[in-house]
Amino acid sequence: MVSAKDREVATESGEEAPGQPREVKDSKSGRNLGAAFLVGAGLLAVFGGSLLFFPPLFMVAVAVAIVGGLVEFRHAIRNTGRHLAMPVTIVGGVGIFICASQIGLEAMLTATLFTVAVGLMWHLMGPARGEDLLRNITMTALAVAYIPLLGSFVGLLSVECGGPATAIYILATTLGSDTGGYLFGRFLGRHPMSPRISPKKTWEGFAGSVLLAVLISWGGTFWIGIPWFYGLILGTLVAIAATLGDLSESLMKRELGIKDMGHLLPGHGGLLDRMDSLLMAAPVAYIVLKFAIFSTQAPVLS
Repeated sequence: MVSAKDREVATESGEEAPGQPREVKDSKSGRNLGAAFLVGAGLLAVFGGSLLFFPPLFMVAVAVAIVGGLVEFRHAIRNTGRHLAMPVTIVGGVGIFICASQIGLEAMLTATLFTVAVGLMWHLMGPARGEDLLRNITMTALAVAYIPLLGSFVGLLSVECGGPATAIYILATTLGSDTGGYLFGRFLGRHPMSPRISPKKTWEGFAGSVLLAVLISWGGTFWIGIPWFYGLILGTLVAIAATLGDLSESLMKRELGIKDMGHLLPGHGGLLDRMDSLLMAAPVAYIVLKFAIFSTQAPVLS
């Protein structure tokens, strides 16, 4: 059996841990480049195309992504002895997204609080007691906040920030951030950003994330109709949030002793491995866009 220490040393040195199967990947990024590109472009096409041409399909796709993410999260924590109120998180998670995409922010937050409250009651009626009970409740609350709540901001963007085009705009900006980070990190990466959390992430890659996100965001302002300088602000903040989302999940996986959250998407791992950037970027984009909309509609102060 390979110890956690052996895995940590192997990961920090860029080598594969003993006993782990080898995969055909890019030597610097740890990804299969062709598969990663096709998966990223395919997901953007599915979600973006459904938003524009058949919104009910978008609702179904996001609901499936939320449920899949929750299942991956439960699978990832299986060795910790912690348990989720799984029926509550699945039903409540889908409900949170429906409230966000059909009603708005207040309904989304209310659904989130209700889901956490029902999850609390679920655990209180279960067999766990003491510290195990508190940890199970905390884990359920974390799962609800991390996956359906943050993910539902994508639906909220289409309700309160200009319609489907705005949601596609943010999806494309986030994908651009990921792509820029990958390309710059692969070809120019020399200085690690956080070796203990994510050894392959570099400052050069981060610069690429900001650059491509800003370019896409700036170009998109002419499509969705906000002042161009908000594109510069939004692109920069999205790249920062996306990077923090990636690092946060890397830290989570390191603490859990796993390599990927799942294996559903070739070249990426699981759904959460693909969604980690967007989960952090969507709320930031929502705040910036709400401010941009407010500032363009507010009267000029004299």
